[in-house]
Amino acid sequence: MLLFLRHYVECPKCLTRYLMAASPYGNGSLLLRTSTESDEFLLYCTCMQPPVLSRWTWATAISCAVSKSVYMRGFGTRKEVVPAGKRARRRER
Repeated sequence: MLLFLRHYVECPKCLTRYLMAASPYGNGSLLLRTSTESDEFLLYCTCMQPPVLSRWTWATAISCAVSKSVYMRGFGTRKEVVPAGKRARRRER
C-alpha cells in the first residue's frame, strides 16, 4: 500500500484527524493560519454547532502516515491517520 507522510491536527471533540496542507476540507472544516508572521493555526471543526475551535502550531502537529484515499480526502479517523515516529507514539498513549 502506498503511504504518504504528512502532518495532522486532531479535533479535541470528535477526534477527527486533519492533514495540515489539505484545508478547506470536504466536511466544511477549516484550518487557518492566524497571521503570516506566526506558525499558529486555528482548526474549525464542524462536528458541532457552533464549530469546535482548537489552536495548533507546527511544533504541536503530529507526523503521520496515510493512504492515498485519506490523502485525497484530507482527513480521517484514528485508524486511518496513523502517527509515525517515537514522539507520535508517546502522545497516543
